[in-house]
Amino acid sequence: MTQKNITDQLRNRFTADLAEFLAAKYDVDVCRTAAGTVMIPTVDSNGDDRWVKFSVIIPKEADEESGNDGYALAQEYQLKLDAAAARKAEKDRKATERAAKRKSGPTAVENENS
Repeated sequence: MTQKNITDQLRNRFTADLAEFLAAKYDVDVCRTAAGTVMIPTVDSNGDDRWVKFSVIIPKEADEESGNDGYALAQEYQLKLDAAAARKAEKDRKATERAAKRKSGPTAVENENS
């Protein structure tokens, strides 16, 4: 069996499992739109019809050198999330400090200079 056949077989198995899970979990029609791709209908918070697309991708190589190691990618993504959360926390802290300064009004020294 060729590597392409093995990959196609693996993709088909996971796509079928995903379609079965989505159909059971959300009680919706699962539409296969391409090899390894399914879509399901849904309704957003505004009541508008929307579609959610799921793709099953099997990288040719799965190691750190190729950039397709799932564990390394998950760790990298978590680091990005942590850095973004830290930036947001710092921004929120500074905004809170500015708001507190505005709320307290001029200091005693500023009042004497007026």
